[in-house]
Amino acid sequence: MTKESEWTKEVYETSVSSRCWWYTPYGAGWDRCRRNGADISTDDELRQIVAMERQLGSVPHWAQQIVERSINFLPPCGHYLFPQPYMEAVGATGSQKPPVFLHSCYTADSQRKERMVDYVLCLDAWLAGASPELPARELSGRDRKNADWNVVCGDLWGILGEHTQLKELLVERTIHQLRWWVKSLIWDNDARDVFCRDRFLGEVCCEGDCYGNAAFSDPYFTELRSQRAGRMEAQISDLCLNSKWFLDAIHHSWLCAPKAFRFLERLIWAIGKERPPGDADEIPGFLRCEDTYPNQDKTAQWWRSFVAALKGWQCEKYEHGDVADKVNDLLGQPNPVKCWLVRLFIRKLERLEMNKELAGLVNPLPGNKRGTKPHTI
Repeated sequence: MTKESEWTKEVYETSVSSRCWWYTPYGAGWDRCRRNGADISTDDELRQIVAMERQLGSVPHWAQQIVERSINFLPPCGHYLFPQPYMEAVGATGSQKPPVFLHSCYTADSQRKERMVDYVLCLDAWLAGASPELPARELSGRDRKNADWNVVCGDLWGILGEHTQLKELLVERTIHQLRWWVKSLIWDNDARDVFCRDRFLGEVCCEGDCYGNAAFSDPYFTELRSQRAGRMEAQISDLCLNSKWFLDAIHHSWLCAPKAFRFLERLIWAIGKERPPGDADEIPGFLRCEDTYPNQDKTAQWWRSFVAALKGWQCEKYEHGDVADKVNDLLGQPNPVKCWLVRLFIRKLERLEMNKELAGLVNPLPGNKRGTKPHTI
């Protein structure tokens, strides 16, 4: 056995190729991944990828950064800007320059945040006991005419129905969580200092994982630990037998998720009914948010073309078409480092697709239907 083909725990763990498996079964490591139904030691493709890396002699710093950031932190749910994060990883590989800012988990641009702020205003107005005409008039006067707000507010008031103590608590807790996402998700020009500056919703300069943008740690748990949120959740738990479902749905309302606004519709509908939706329930599109998430059939078709293009480039049997031509153009001419990166990238995609959330987006087969978690549709 040659040095390049040795396959041991030490060989793997000292490789750069071992640093990109976040949110896959391999993320647990050589030994512990078996608990997740995976086995790095028997993955012949990964063994060959590590052998390719060792043949390079040393991995350039730019390539290490692409592995540790662009490939490692690919968004496991696809991200609402799908496929931008995946194409950015391809572009970084082709240009041999790691990205300055990673558009992945916990990132959202101002347009997305403004859309959520508009819906939060509607919820806040309902909570205040206002008639639907009042927030509709305010929203219709803004420059962002992305919905018929008279229709949206009328439908929203109808969905929520009459005020009860439980409904008001659930709406208030939802508003707090949504404002937290609006404030804490970052962007190139938004370092948690643009939206909700007058509201303390939890510590934004927190410790934890960075998800690719090292200056900004994971804000998720700090909002959950706020005293205000804790008081509301205690009251909800006292009043509601289904409190766990509701609180899970509120906690999992990430603004960066592809169908964040559809998730919100599902949650609001459940609050109006004061119960979780059943399998037979159909959630109407009362927020008129169809333009905020990818078309699933087109996404699945794009994904197949994308993976085929990467594999074609890797073996210099180039695919052609809109997706493939873009991939080929971004990757440019092959060299040993780029070929290793692309092969590693493909293997990460294959492992990542085992995640139900991504599979539900890019592979909409019956077994991959969304709906396995409280917040999914």
